[in-house]
Amino acid sequence: MLKVNRRNGFSDRNGIKPISKTIQLIDFDELTRSKLVNSISLLYKFAYKDMTWDHLDRQNFIKYVLTEAYAQTIEINYWYKEENLFETIRETITTDDYDSILTLIEVIAQYIHEFLINKMQHRYGHDFPTVYEYFNGVFKRECMGYRFISNIIVPISDDIEVKAIGSALNIPFASAREHISKANMFLSDRKKPDYENSIKESISAIEAICQEVLETSGKEATLGNMLKRLEDNDIKIHPAMEKAFKSLYGYTSDANGIRHAGDIGGPSSTFEEAKFMLVSCCAFINYLICVSTKSKVVV
Repeated sequence: MLKVNRRNGFSDRNGIKPISKTIQLIDFDELTRSKLVNSISLLYKFAYKDMTWDHLDRQNFIKYVLTEAYAQTIEINYWYKEENLFETIRETITTDDYDSILTLIEVIAQYIHEFLINKMQHRYGHDFPTVYEYFNGVFKRECMGYRFISNIIVPISDDIEVKAIGSALNIPFASAREHISKANMFLSDRKKPDYENSIKESISAIEAICQEVLETSGKEATLGNMLKRLEDNDIKIHPAMEKAFKSLYGYTSDANGIRHAGDIGGPSSTFEEAKFMLVSCCAFINYLICVSTKSKVVV
């Protein structure tokens, strides 16, 4: 007989048959793996079954997953069976390591995201949540320590942190946005993360945003000059906040390096330090754009 097993259900909430709420990072429990299999199936059904897309669209999806996730050589004219692909997906998610599972989900999410943008156009992300929002909801409910930020999975579980980074990745300033994107990539590389370069890219983003907001470069693009410019436009920053921003910016000397404080930013940097710098720099950038816009510094 099947047994009821639902995270945060009545039995779980009341401690009768508690299910672990520990953040899952390097292993996923059986319940979570089952939820992920079902979530992919439901997403596929939404994208390809409940709408009138033709069989060629589904074949394109199958062939993409086989080539991009599993590195399989495919026959262009061969007609692949959906059930065979989904049996492979089920086997991966129920038996493989966490990194392979997340890699597979990235491949599927990225492809279906682009597919729905093209097919649904303005309705996508408005009438329906995006694919990335959909998976983030699953990750959150299953206590997984990961979230989609932009189009990649990042080892961050706090929704406020996710929002700060996501907002910074959508700013209209290309140079700063590129630095944040690189910092995010270095941090999220599950096989070979580079925390040192993630920190460098995060703080380089601050220099870039200073240059772009103030339309200046070189020695003029310093935090001190920026704060003075804001004050000249009647935007007053609380002294404690100003001190915190200056301390954060103190890690940098220029876009090519950082001032070391202990091991922060060096070869011994940790995930926690890199994440702190990424989130802090993104929050600072979002704040700067907001106050600069209000002060009419940004045209």
